[in-house]
Amino acid sequence: MKTTTTKQKASTKTAPGIIMESGSPAAAEERFNCISTAAYYKAEARGFMPGQELDDWLEAEANFDVCKGH
Repeated sequence: MKTTTTKQKASTKTAPGIIMESGSPAAAEERFNCISTAAYYKAEARGFMPGQELDDWLEAEANFDVCKGH
């Protein structure tokens, strides 16, 4: 019995809504990394108590957009 395998193209996964006007994947990746790091530190500051992860993310995202002028 012969099995076949198919190679899939590598794709860059990004969170919804992080494509910037320039459309640059590098810029989108930088934005995602900055927001995720800020959200992590927000969670850390509140002792990683569950239930506020989305609030951490949205606040970090809003702060990033204001800071970068988006």
